[in-house]
Amino acid sequence: MRSVAREGHAPARDRVGTALYAGTSGFSYSTWKGGFYPKNLPGAKMLDYYAARLNGLEVNGSFYRTPPATTLEKWRDGTPPEFRFCMKANRGLTYSAETFDRVGLAGLFTERISTMGDRLGPVLLQFPPVRQRNVELLDGLLEALARPAACEFRHESWFDASVYDVIKQHGGALVVTDEEKWPLAPLVELGPFCYFRLRRGYSTKSLEPWIERIGAAAASHADTHVYFKHDPQAPRLALRLRAAIDRTATGSAPARPRPSAAKRPVPAASRTAQMGRSGRS
Repeated sequence: MRSVAREGHAPARDRVGTALYAGTSGFSYSTWKGGFYPKNLPGAKMLDYYAARLNGLEVNGSFYRTPPATTLEKWRDGTPPEFRFCMKANRGLTYSAETFDRVGLAGLFTERISTMGDRLGPVLLQFPPVRQRNVELLDGLLEALARPAACEFRHESWFDASVYDVIKQHGGALVVTDEEKWPLAPLVELGPFCYFRLRRGYSTKSLEPWIERIGAAAASHADTHVYFKHDPQAPRLALRLRAAIDRTATGSAPARPRPSAAKRPVPAASRTAQMGRSGRS
């Protein structure tokens, strides 16, 4: 196991067996140089620098094309044992026409990413806003993926007990996404992990409600994943959130309540004022 001398990347833990993984959607952005990354840092060193400071990464590029095995092996071998990659499932699984073999592609996708071994976190399975509730499709995809999946739905019809039952049967999670354009999913305890996507710009004030909510969720799940949108300030937001929840977990801040039972999604219009500035998905 690699020693950690710089900003810690080990999972934040609030009790034995629980972990908080916080990071961003992607890491290889030249616009981050001179901010999060040193100005002259070579692109080949970005992941090493990132993984020394943050412990989770959402890989959105796999939505379009699965990285080659050599790249996945390099990522696996170049990150600490505690680091996790959350691969976004190929868009063909949920965005393709009815005649496309989506279940077959799911099996191929999970086979290809398996080379990453224990560096793999949950797969992010995103459904477009035009695709309404289809429990049979969801069950088939989760069965074919055969690994924990975080399900993100962009149509409110999916926020239904029948969907929750399928996700629970497969050990998955319902993604809670803060984005002006999409409905806010309820925080429903379905399995051992929870998953948040924070897709706006956040001030200290507008981030605070999410720190409270995520801290509460972390208290009742074995693993908690939180990923910020790929803006230049995203790595600092992830570090700030981890530090705040760490303080709560170690008793230097008031304990947060457990998450409540599932609630109806909050309309996007009311959330805009509560949770910060809007941003692209």
